[in-house]
Amino acid sequence: MAKAAKEMGNAGRRAVLYAGCRHIAVVAAYAACYTLLRDVSVSHWNLASGLRVLCLLLVPYRYWPALVVGEAIPLAWLGWSNHERFGLLWATVVTVPPILFSAPVFAWCRRYMTLFRAGQVNVAALLSCILAAATVSALANTGSLALVQMPPGEEVPAITTHIVLTYFLGSYLGALTLAPAFLAWRSGFAHWRALVRDGLAGVLPALIALMWLASAKHGDEVVQISRMAMFLPVAWLTSRYGWQGAAIGGALASVAVQLTVTAVRDPAAIQAQALIAFAMSSLLLLGARLPFGVKAKPAIDTDALRGFQLAQQGLYQEEQRLRHVAESLEQLGQSVRDGQRRMVERLRPMLPASMEHGYARHLELTQMELQRLANALHPRAWRERGLEATFMDGPLAQASSLAGADYVCDVTGSGLDQLAPDVHMMLYRQACELLVYLLAREPMRHIHVQIRGGYTHGRRWVVLRLTGTRAQSEQRGRSVPEWRQLVALLGTNGQGMATVRERALIYGGVVHERESHHHLRVALLLHDALRFESRPAEAGALLGHPLSA
Repeated sequence: MAKAAKEMGNAGRRAVLYAGCRHIAVVAAYAACYTLLRDVSVSHWNLASGLRVLCLLLVPYRYWPALVVGEAIPLAWLGWSNHERFGLLWATVVTVPPILFSAPVFAWCRRYMTLFRAGQVNVAALLSCILAAATVSALANTGSLALVQMPPGEEVPAITTHIVLTYFLGSYLGALTLAPAFLAWRSGFAHWRALVRDGLAGVLPALIALMWLASAKHGDEVVQISRMAMFLPVAWLTSRYGWQGAAIGGALASVAVQLTVTAVRDPAAIQAQALIAFAMSSLLLLGARLPFGVKAKPAIDTDALRGFQLAQQGLYQEEQRLRHVAESLEQLGQSVRDGQRRMVERLRPMLPASMEHGYARHLELTQMELQRLANALHPRAWRERGLEATFMDGPLAQASSLAGADYVCDVTGSGLDQLAPDVHMMLYRQACELLVYLLAREPMRHIHVQIRGGYTHGRRWVVLRLTGTRAQSEQRGRSVPEWRQLVALLGTNGQGMATVRERALIYGGVVHERESHHHLRVALLLHDALRFESRPAEAGALLGHPLSA
């Protein structure tokens, strides 16, 4: 017991250390990206605002404190580097990251606004989030500017409406440049090749020509007209590819306008960028309403969807039959035990003591074998206490112990009990197959199962991660000696990853396998079961969701 408790403690410390390393990685990655984008940004074109919007929309809540720290680090360096010129009060206030004030707004948006609908981006909700982030960023920048203390002889900058609008426009346009383009790429758009081809052949040459016309040697009027005309190629791309075309074309147009700017806070450039921001917002909304934009992500046809539904239903019916057989075996075992006991009671006067002991031993072995077979077909813990108890101390824990490995299971997230029963069945069967697969490769010292449920894009999902701590290098490449007993105990086929991937595909899932010097890890994603009353277009859009939980 002491050894098991010690191992459990070590496993907990390793889990905490692993989680801490992930948070540190998020801090470093966000700080690096923020610094790079801030170096190429100006007050009226703030790309860092786009990074902030994307992270608050897509990154899980548990990493938000890491994002705050990651943004505070470069801002703290900025404040310290300029504290002698602008004052300690400004340097202290500028260290407070705007993402800290934007986080509550985005938490509310993610809770009460549908940002992703049927696998598609809700463009109106996205623009509302960008607008809110730009407002918060503008207020934060204006507040820090109001606390600037200039050296003697230098004029303190005045807070005017023009300054506030410049900050707002910069954050809004910067977010419009990055966020929609990234989400368009992430949305699984089916016509990327055609969009890239038309962008390179149609939009890019037009923008380069307009940039040449916007050079100062052609006069102020030509420059202004050329800048304002840069949204026309974006409109053409929108008409062909919906909001995805508007997102990509708008990002190119925004960069093109910025490349024509030769002076800081050029009023003419700011006017052109205001027009581009208005045009991009309008075209994104228009593109989302176009038929092409709605059908941009290919939906699985009705026959294919029906096939997935029938496959899920067939697997569930097969599991129900296995459960019925397991219950029948237990009842048969009870009947056999009662019959044998009655027979032994009648024959006891005529049996020697040694023979009676042999019959009792035979009876016990028969009962154990029937219970093992029934448990392999359908675990008793599952029937009596549910799926979570089965993972905690059911056949998986017994199989790990039989193979000489410690076993730990963590269940987190929400909505796991709300998944369809057939998804529970598939999750358990896949976990058994994965454990047998890992132990077929080599012995393991520790088995860690992590289960996390969630709700995204209008559909519930569950992620299973099974991590095995590898034994000594000389034992690798050889299965555990008890492998055949494990297959019988868990009721698996032992057919490897091919079977796991095929079954995961039926539930719109994917499987990722990763190997390091110390660990073997397999991650599995399953979506909730399809229903016959589901609309084919929506269900088809959800089938291919990537492993992002």
